[in-house]
Amino acid sequence: MQTECSVSAYEFPASCGRRVVTRFDGGRMSSDGGAILLKQVDDRLGFSRRFAACFRDERHPAYVEYRVEDLVRQRIMGLALGYEDLNDHDTLRHDPVLGLVSGRLSGGRANCAALAGKSTLNRLECSGQQADRYCRIIADHDALAALFVSVFMDQHERAPTRIILDVDATDDRIHGHQEGRAFHGYYGHTCYLPLYIFCGDHLLSATLRTADRDPGTEALADISRIVKQIRNRWPRVRLLVRGDSGFARDTLMSWCEENHVDFLFGLAGNSRLYDRIASLSAEVRDEATSTGKAAHGFASFDWITKDSWTRRRRVVAKAEWRHGNRYHRFIVTTLPQGTSEPRHLYEQVYCARGDMENRIKECQLDLFSDRTSSHTIRANQLRLWFSAAAYVLLTALQHMALGQTSLETATCGTIRSRLLKIATVVKVSVRRIVLSMPDMFPCQHEFALAHARLRRLYLAS
Repeated sequence: MQTECSVSAYEFPASCGRRVVTRFDGGRMSSDGGAILLKQVDDRLGFSRRFAACFRDERHPAYVEYRVEDLVRQRIMGLALGYEDLNDHDTLRHDPVLGLVSGRLSGGRANCAALAGKSTLNRLECSGQQADRYCRIIADHDALAALFVSVFMDQHERAPTRIILDVDATDDRIHGHQEGRAFHGYYGHTCYLPLYIFCGDHLLSATLRTADRDPGTEALADISRIVKQIRNRWPRVRLLVRGDSGFARDTLMSWCEENHVDFLFGLAGNSRLYDRIASLSAEVRDEATSTGKAAHGFASFDWITKDSWTRRRRVVAKAEWRHGNRYHRFIVTTLPQGTSEPRHLYEQVYCARGDMENRIKECQLDLFSDRTSSHTIRANQLRLWFSAAAYVLLTALQHMALGQTSLETATCGTIRSRLLKIATVVKVSVRRIVLSMPDMFPCQHEFALAHARLRRLYLAS
């Protein structure tokens, strides 16, 4: 399908003694040839199929051109390839590579493109709790929430001995009049406050929440659901929940203690805690003054608040002085005194949770999880899950095929730009589909290795 821009010529300054002219008339080409690797991962996990199974389709079968699975796969692949706007799909619906990875090279009817346009995809995202005249595809939010945990467990051949669940909330700034909009004093703007739970770089939960509710209290519902789902399959696995001081709430900590789940949370300092470590603080301050360098010390003690806690708990304190200023930090945990020294517990175990913030940045900056511009919370939650699904596919590609390569620890955005965005000519014949890629592509080694590994997994299945 040609558009107005595809028949126009763009003149550039002459180079090498010749005119330079650009036209969008290359024919069956795509800028996303590397997406064929992503299709192999999706086929291996069955992720798009399982994601689509969480929807109920009440459309009349005689009038359906695009199945729910087609729509879901198209939307997830589009996000993974960097197309966050549904308007992009009015052109992408003719893209041969996106059609290939979505399983549709042509439309079922003469007047239909291979893939759906923005209006059809928008009806998928904006479905309510009941079918109506315009939206007849209904998402089962409970099933979608459980799917991410199931996919995580399916990627393990055997049960791990210990799982660390990192929990954190972030701001998702909104500019319109979306349902549930509220001003947040800490961030200083109107926003949503989505709650993420990761295990390493595996995403287990992404729940959209309003900014007028405490994430520490709200996290209990998601954590209890995930713990129950994990223990149903792995009853003996040890679980540790880790988060900042926003989650050190008595309701959450008491639930963890009653259900044999360890926790490690930051704890906001106050005058009573500072008095408790006054002698340690004085020693550290004297050391910093005498050496002229930063100094720190650690202590561990049992502690209970005046009103908010119902029992005594172990607190680890880090006393630090730098440049004449006090930088004291506290954490609260169920891990007993003999299992880990205070310094190791703080520096090696607690501080490692900071890596989760990088994963959240990938979801927001690389996969557009903060694109919550629909009016209803339900539609914005579904958008958040589509972005989370794109993250799951890209990290699965990394785990399955990119180990010991230059992309082994790359972000989702780097994987996309280095490995997936490949200019490709698509040739379709009766017997085969040929994707011709540039012979000057810099990451040919990574592509070849990823193909070999994914093919090995395919043949072994």
